[in-house]
Amino acid sequence: MKRKIAFVLALIMSAVCFAGCGGSTANENPAAEPDDEHYPVTISTYNYNKEPVEVTFTKKPEKVICTNQTQTELMLYFGLDEYIAGMAYLDGTIREDLQAQYDALKAAGKELTVKGYPSKEIVLSLEPDFIFGWRSAFAEDALGDVSEWNGMGVGTMILRCSNNTAEKRDLEAVLADIADIGKIFNIENKTNAYIKEARDLMSKIETKVSGLEAPYSAVIVEPYGGTFYCWGADTLTGNLVVSAGATYALPAGGDLSIEDLVNINPDVIIVDYMDDENLTPEESKNNAVSAVTGEAALAEVKAVKNGKVMAVNLTDVYGGGIRMVPSVEAMFNFMYGN
Repeated sequence: MKRKIAFVLALIMSAVCFAGCGGSTANENPAAEPDDEHYPVTISTYNYNKEPVEVTFTKKPEKVICTNQTQTELMLYFGLDEYIAGMAYLDGTIREDLQAQYDALKAAGKELTVKGYPSKEIVLSLEPDFIFGWRSAFAEDALGDVSEWNGMGVGTMILRCSNNTAEKRDLEAVLADIADIGKIFNIENKTNAYIKEARDLMSKIETKVSGLEAPYSAVIVEPYGGTFYCWGADTLTGNLVVSAGATYALPAGGDLSIEDLVNINPDVIIVDYMDDENLTPEESKNNAVSAVTGEAALAEVKAVKNGKVMAVNLTDVYGGGIRMVPSVEAMFNFMYGN
């Protein structure tokens, strides 16, 4: 195995070169002609230490490793299935409209892991030219920092809101990720259309909320057997609630007792949950709502009293990707009506 890995690594290093001076050049291939004069393109991304890194692509990536479900779904959504060489780490069920595409890749042997990251050796053996991941995927005990891969000419991109990577984590950061994918794969017509629709939605929400005497106050919490963790407004998860037209009731976030939630007394409580393999999705969702509505001490909290407790799957409101905009719309509709 060691000899095989060394051979693969030597092949990769001999086929590509690293352009230093504060950045990297991925997919270096002097013989390749630019795709409609689109390439080279440069994106600004990050390394594991959250430091900015510029990565340049001289051509469209052809062997992409998606380290997490978020990245896989984003690729599938924009019809980039053919470029996926490996996909890993499911947080829950694949979006229903993307399931058939995922199953086809799985049948082709592209599913590397279901939980956890694949080993560096497996990824090396696939000879990728682009690794699209969460920041945690580039930890030393996972795939190693982006500098190692960039040094071999392998492009990397970390989603801005994954593992609190970017300083500002909001819907615009999510749209910036999508814009980068448009540049990398020369599909800006598709990604620009998506971004325009998202911004049109935000404009409609702002118009609706500006006409209200007072927006709802809301929090998004995660239950822990009688206590709660509240996402702060400075997290993507909390900020999405603000994007949906609410005033965030606890900007700093943190652990909450039942008494804390009573004192905050929000108009709306959104409860996040993860899929439970022993339950149906509907049962998991109902249990999340019951974690709030089933607490007798919370009966007089405005959100509980007025039936304004909503459950959302954590995958839909965490990390970024193509689930975030629909989640904002769903939360807005729950609070204010279609």
